[in-house]
Amino acid sequence: MTYEGLAHFCEHMLFMGTHKYPKEDYYRNFLQEHGGYSNAATGDSYTYYYFDVMGEKLPEALDIFSEFFKDPLFNEDAIKREM
Repeated sequence: MTYEGLAHFCEHMLFMGTHKYPKEDYYRNFLQEHGGYSNAATGDSYTYYYFDVMGEKLPEALDIFSEFFKDPLFNEDAIKREM
């Protein structure tokens, strides 16, 4: 059994907040405030994520980014919107 679109759905959901950084737009706003941006893409057999930020803000950006994979929220409102 396959679930078409599940990896892409998860890709989007990871950007929707974590327990440590629960605001949905926190990461995007942080990067924009510090000269950066982010994006991601999902293909048939991969998902990749990338971001750019001012060098001195890299440790904080990495902390926010790493929380996506350690403790994402997947809150019900965001799930409904993404589906």
